[in-house]
Amino acid sequence: MSISRRLLLALAFITAVIVAQGTLAIAFISGFQDRFENVQSRAIPSIKLLSELTDHSQQLYLTLYQYQNSKSAAAEAQITQQIAQIRDQQNAYQNDHIASDKDAGMAQQASDTLKVISDRLPAFLAAVKANDPSQLDNAGGMGSAIQTLIADYRQQMALNMTIGDQLRATNRTIFHFVSWATVAGITVAVLMIVVFALLTIKHIRRSLNNISTIMAQATEHLDLTVAADESRNDEVSRMAGYFNKLMRHISKSLTAVNTAAGSVSSASTQIAAGNEDLSARTEQQAASLEQTAASMTELSETVRQTADHTRDATRLADNASTLSRQSTASLDTMLSTMNDIHLSALKVKDITGLIEGIAFQTNILALNAAVEAARAGEHGKGFAVVAGEVRNLSHRSTTAAREIKTLIEASTNLIESGAQQAAQVGDSIQSVNEVITQVNSLVSEIATAAAEQSQGINQVHRAIDQMDDVTQQNAALVEQASAASQSLQEQAEHVSRLVGAFRLHRA
Repeated sequence: MSISRRLLLALAFITAVIVAQGTLAIAFISGFQDRFENVQSRAIPSIKLLSELTDHSQQLYLTLYQYQNSKSAAAEAQITQQIAQIRDQQNAYQNDHIASDKDAGMAQQASDTLKVISDRLPAFLAAVKANDPSQLDNAGGMGSAIQTLIADYRQQMALNMTIGDQLRATNRTIFHFVSWATVAGITVAVLMIVVFALLTIKHIRRSLNNISTIMAQATEHLDLTVAADESRNDEVSRMAGYFNKLMRHISKSLTAVNTAAGSVSSASTQIAAGNEDLSARTEQQAASLEQTAASMTELSETVRQTADHTRDATRLADNASTLSRQSTASLDTMLSTMNDIHLSALKVKDITGLIEGIAFQTNILALNAAVEAARAGEHGKGFAVVAGEVRNLSHRSTTAAREIKTLIEASTNLIESGAQQAAQVGDSIQSVNEVITQVNSLVSEIATAAAEQSQGINQVHRAIDQMDDVTQQNAALVEQASAASQSLQEQAEHVSRLVGAFRLHRA
């Protein structure tokens, strides 16, 4: 039988005992409760009400004596009121507080006595008014009936007390019986459970000792070929089967670990060699990056100088452009002045022509005057001399006008030639200005390109610095990887030695 079934049987037995004890206890407790409620709800209220009825009956008796002595209307009304109160309480008792048939008979007897008292009340009142005291004290009077009623109530009180005592005694007897029965049942159940537990523990201990011996052998000698007994059909045997399966799995796993450790050792050796090669190439790459960084620094300096020279050339080109624009303005002014001189020369030429015409006409007039002077003879000699002088002046004016004309024509030709050359110079200066503008634009573009190239070189330089940092980090990582691979190789060899200490199943 398996341990779980044994435990289930023990649990079922304990549950049955507990259920039986509980059922018995509930049944008896229910009886206790019913009897206790009977005492609480009937006996005690009945005794209390009967005590009140007794007191009220005694007060009625005293009120009768008082009325007999005083004959007052107030006492008469009080008698009627007290009888009505006793009747109401008597009806309430009969309706709600009857404890037994005997109690019901006694209550009916008291009710009949109360009716007799009510019937005798008119005769008693009439006798008192007639000064006849016999209605209170004689055997057939009010007093004897009230004493009978009081005696009935006291008997009912004694009966209810007896009923309460009986219920209390019954509860006490049943309590003792239930207590002893519970103790006996628990004792028997505990003894049976102890015996069953001892047998179960003995069985479990025997099985566990067997497994403990096997586990101790496997632990002390690292022998994974041992096997526990799994012939019994219980949980310990199943645990032994799982233990045997675990030993086989561990043996297979350690065999695989040993094989993997050899592979890891070989792979770590190859990784170490590869790391050394990678370390050498990383160092070469770092050296190349340092040279490249130095070259980029020189190139950056060259580009910076080029940018500075370009900015200087830009300033010179701007100055040349300014001078060219100033020369163009001066040349335009000179051309305007030469044009004005040319116009003035043309005017002078016209005036010279006019002078030459006037000299020609003067010469003709002088000739005419000489002819007229010759005709006049002696009277015309003076006029002939004047005409000759005028003619000489005319020839001289003509000659001077011709020379001035020649000079003015030469000056005009020179002015026209100078104007043409100045125009050519202006065109040349304009061309030079355009060339300077183009050169300035090209120099600006070169400066912009040089600045961009400088920024690009700076970025490349930063990238090379970052690559250098990464290369240095890679070199450090390679060294760490080399150390890790060496440590891995040592760990693999250590694992191989540890696994070699076990005795494993052969594949």
